[in-house]
Amino acid sequence: MTMLTHPARANQRPRERARHWRAAEGIDLFEADYKRFTFPKHSHDYYAFGTVLNGAEKFTTRGTSHIARRGQLIAMNPMQVHDGGPGCDDGYHYQVLFINPQIFADLVAEISPKSKGLPSFSQHVINDPDLHLLLQKLHRIFAPEGRHLTSDLERDTQLFYSAARLSLRHADAAPYDFKPGAEDRRVRQVIDYMHSHQDENISLESLAALTGLSRFHLLRVFRDATGLPPHTYLNHMRLRRAKRMLFDGCSIADTAAATGFADQSHLNRHFKAMWGVSPSAFIPHTR
Repeated sequence: MTMLTHPARANQRPRERARHWRAAEGIDLFEADYKRFTFPKHSHDYYAFGTVLNGAEKFTTRGTSHIARRGQLIAMNPMQVHDGGPGCDDGYHYQVLFINPQIFADLVAEISPKSKGLPSFSQHVINDPDLHLLLQKLHRIFAPEGRHLTSDLERDTQLFYSAARLSLRHADAAPYDFKPGAEDRRVRQVIDYMHSHQDENISLESLAALTGLSRFHLLRVFRDATGLPPHTYLNHMRLRRAKRMLFDGCSIADTAAATGFADQSHLNRHFKAMWGVSPSAFIPHTR
């Protein structure tokens, strides 16, 4: 039997999908899955760091054509004119982090106090698998549907790690790589504070103010001392407390509220990631 294709469907243009949201003041995120759509020449007043998830994007800037494929990154400086369009038959699915130049400069200044001026990127297609994964995670935790599942501390930490890798590894003149010294007393201060405020949404800024260190300096010394970033350390602290509460007969809902998790499902997700099973399976008497 010969199958007939409806002419209207045969000629139907593929659906283009895109969304743009404000992650924080001076930080915007964008995700698009384009099949045929092409951008005219344009520029942004922010830095733009793209993460190609599938397909390929072809673009021209400063008289040179580039193709960024799945697994690669795109770096564009503020006010740099460029275009964009599909670089293969599958189109291009990508995410973009837009960050205000002054905010990026402030982040870099904390990462590297001796650095001066704004970082510049002349390499516009970047191969860096670890950074590719890091930027994907940054998008997930800043996405509107995921914000209530992550803390300010985790979002700040991931933003600093992303900025550090971008600037230290890929800027034309890499910033001075700041090497912190021993800060055991201040790390202890942070641990004690987190222990006393486990049910609160602790920010990296508040921990830095507590110690008198810059935010990035604190991240570096804390990880050097404990092997973990502060948000992961705090999460493990909360999970250990949750386990004790469950053993003592507390309900899962009450335990989630007392240990700083957004809700019962949030606790379940982290509990399973830590021990491989849900709280109810780990401690069967729980409700």
